[in-house]
Amino acid sequence: MSSVVIIIISLVILFMYAKDINKKKFSTKEIVMIAMFSAISFILYMIQFIRYPQGGGITLFSILPTMLLAILYGREAGLTGGLIFGLLKLLNGAYVVHPAQFLLDYILSNMALGLAGEFGREKKSDMFKGCLFASSLSVLISIISGVVYFGQYAPEGMNIVLYSCIYNISSAGVEGLLSSIILVLLPIKRFQKVLKLSTN
Repeated sequence: MSSVVIIIISLVILFMYAKDINKKKFSTKEIVMIAMFSAISFILYMIQFIRYPQGGGITLFSILPTMLLAILYGREAGLTGGLIFGLLKLLNGAYVVHPAQFLLDYILSNMALGLAGEFGREKKSDMFKGCLFASSLSVLISIISGVVYFGQYAPEGMNIVLYSCIYNISSAGVEGLLSSIILVLLPIKRFQKVLKLSTN
């Protein structure tokens, strides 16, 4: 039953995304930048410092380019970049136990990173809040996936929710926090000037 609910909610979200994208006309430059940032995320994803069972771990700030893309080019570009990044992850060996789990771990959790610019991109504090929000939402989606589909891996006697929280926060959560800190230290204004982007 939980899988059916997850699939329905996922399809609704993807439908809303598709509807949003239809209104947005990406320029050739934006398409190239989305592809480039997604590719960089995937390359960094392949550099893993710590590898957990069932596909988790800590990578070389692989989520940072997708969040930066969202801040520089907006939500639609960020969501699209996250979607492409999630699909590219399949090339490095997918750990899929159910279609709903695939949607959570490879699609929605990565698309969530595209919401990094939702709190604004004028102030560093707003960008930091946006990055924390996006990475936290991504981790939350992974936690839900862990509770529903990977509870059997929890140590005997340990609460499944606690296990999933520890597993995901100690990996994706740590990487999300560090990536958020690094991102706000980057010269975003200079990037926007070089790329000739409007901050409105």
